[in-house]
Amino acid sequence: MPPVSLLFLPPAALSDCLFAAIFRDTRGVALSDADRFNHFPAAPLVSVTWVMDGRLDILSGAQAGRVVDAARPYLVAGPSDRPTTSWSAGPVRAVTFGIYPDAWRRLGGDAGCVVAPDPICAALRCFAPDAAPEYGWQAACATMLPAWQTTRPGGSVAVARLSAWARGAMAHAALSSTGRSLRAFERALKRTSGQTRRSLDHFSAIESLHQMALAQPGASLAAIAQAAGFADQSHMGRAVRRATGLSPARLNRAIRTDASFWCYRLLGERF
Repeated sequence: MPPVSLLFLPPAALSDCLFAAIFRDTRGVALSDADRFNHFPAAPLVSVTWVMDGRLDILSGAQAGRVVDAARPYLVAGPSDRPTTSWSAGPVRAVTFGIYPDAWRRLGGDAGCVVAPDPICAALRCFAPDAAPEYGWQAACATMLPAWQTTRPGGSVAVARLSAWARGAMAHAALSSTGRSLRAFERALKRTSGQTRRSLDHFSAIESLHQMALAQPGASLAAIAQAAGFADQSHMGRAVRRATGLSPARLNRAIRTDASFWCYRLLGERF
């Protein structure tokens, strides 16, 4: 029996708040030491992880050295331009929410991304030990929705993908920045999204790359790079290595053959 790995997408009413949730349960599964690693790509999101059973050791990334277990069950991580690797020495059951930075602040999250606000903690706790994760996700969305409706900015629309959120963040920054200078725009964008324009362009391009790779499974890397808007294959390779730590060819092999890249396979469903 393989581990349970699930990707949950938010309803439209929460899509400009929550990017997605990832659920993982390895209880009762015999895993090799190599399969107990967990690899995650860089992302411009705030992530909140609740470890319900077991322990996670964060080996690399912005939170390297942190331990998440029964004594410290929550891990909050801010947007990161580096991939993250964790290790679970034994069985683990955990859920992670990916939250857009502007929504994080509106829900009461702190600027340093250290403590999860009450609405998010309450939603995570909907994943009861004996309940199916699908029911936990439905309850979590129902729990978060009233809080988000109270704080959601006027004029917000449903967000289909990360790139759509990035475009919205840049449009909001352009409207809210004082003056017309690039510096004023960048400051406003940093306040609303926690990212620079260059960083948002990078993550949007990576998302576009995923879409093109799925749409053209037999295409060469050079053709996919061009279709995704990269200057050339080398440009694409540098962007992929920055987000994942691996070249496109090595990443594709790892996603196909390495069980510890389970998160990448789930996110492939997203893109």
